[in-house]
Amino acid sequence: MNAFTLFTLSGPLLAAIGWFTHIHWLFWVGVGLAAINLFMSLASGAMRAPVLPMLVMLVAAVTLKPWYLGLGVGLLVWTALETVGELFGTSAADRL
Repeated sequence: MNAFTLFTLSGPLLAAIGWFTHIHWLFWVGVGLAAINLFMSLASGAMRAPVLPMLVMLVAAVTLKPWYLGLGVGLLVWTALETVGELFGTSAADRL
């Protein structure tokens, strides 16, 4: 596991700890780290159009109240899925 995967995992992990221990500021720190991760993916060109993250965030914002909590949870769900993809996905070098 490299440093980039650990950074991607840190957002959902901190948010989950904050959610289940009722430390709200820790939850929002995790959301902030997930937002930084999404921004870095967009800025580096690794993700061209954030269609899937926006879709997950929209579904969570409609489902959960208040809406900004839903946006945060949706972003965390997307980041957790991205982390699973980084951990268990195959890279181009593995396919050669």
